[in-house]
Parts: sequence; C-alpha cells; structure tokens
Amino acid sequence: MPFAPNARQNVIAREEKEARLKAFITRHSDCHRAAGVAPGVTVYRLLALSVESPVALAVRDLMPELAAAGIRVEALFVRESSKAKIEGAECRFVSDLRLLDAHEQLVLDRVTAWIGDCMRRDPLKRDAYELYSESPVTAGHAARSFAQIWRAAGPSGSLAAGRKWVGLRQASLFEPSLIAGAEAMVATPHLLPVRH
Repeated sequence: MPFAPNARQNVIAREEKEARLKAFITRHSDCHRAAGVAPGVTVYRLLALSVESPVALAVRDLMPELAAAGIRVEALFVRESSKAKIEGAECRFVSDLRLLDAHEQLVLDRVTAWIGDCMRRDPLKRDAYELYSESPVTAGHAARSFAQIWRAAGPSGSLAAGRKWVGLRQASLFEPSLIAGAEAMVATPHLLPVRH
C-alpha cells in the first residue's frame, strides 16, 4: 500500500487512522525482515500524548510482530494513563507542558516517519492532520527531536516523570519545523528596554 509523502488535511475516523498506521508499520517491518537486518539494530521511536493515542495503539497491537522481526521500540508519552505503557517497549513519561505544542510522531528509520496532530488535540476525536513521510529531512528532524527529549526524560533526566518544571526560559525540546504552522512563523524583533 503506497503512502503519499505529503500531508493529508482531512478528517478520518480513529479506526481508519489506526488501520493506516498499522499498514505503514507492517510494510516497513516486512521490508526490514526481508532485508535480513540483524535483531536489535532497528529501533522504532514513538512520541505520543498517551498510550491511548491511535499511533500508540497501532504500535502496541503490532509488538509481537516487531519483536519477532528483532525491532525494538522506544516510546515517550506526555500523559500517563491506567494502561501505563506498551508491553515490550521501553517507555518513558514526561510532564513538561512545552511538549503539548509538538506533534505526535513515529520514526521508523533514517528516511521513514509519520507525523500526526499536535498533542493539544484530543486523540480520541477525529484527526485532521497526518504526514506519512519517506524524506530523510523530515525523519532527521523527528529523530533529533526524539533523541533530545528521550535523553531529558531518562531515569534522572530533567523531564523525568515526577520532576517539576522550572523556569520560564528553557531550551526548545523539539525541532521547531515540526510545530504546526512552523512554515508560517516569522521572526519577531527583540524588544529593547526603554528608560523613562
């Protein structure tokens, strides 16, 4: 099933979104298996609002196949839930409000990634944005963002669950180009202090 490398701006049902994501992941894992990649080399990286997000549910449902193919999964969630994690995946939780401006994402390799709605949207409602990408630029931005958040959310990282957010001026956690509408962002001039 071919996926267009451009963004879809339409409304799809949650079940349809999960099915499309499962097909996308399965196609990639089948190619991975056919190529004979050694177990443990490939790592899928997931950033989602919660375990109940459609992309997380798709990954969760495919975990037995991914494990059989030797693919590891690292997952970052912004909101903890009663289901807590994806069995078989290494999961970390962060509670930094800045992540609500990021998009959900799934990075499969250096060129293959999926980008979904902003995390501020309710994942249980119908979604209006998703990008199935086979671009090294998009996958590279997503992978760098994930790596930075993953390190910060580590066992003793600055974003580990239970730690408090401090300060108003903290570095960006995710690649700015993955923010909704980033292409329309315009630099604002710096304000200079005025003496009276």
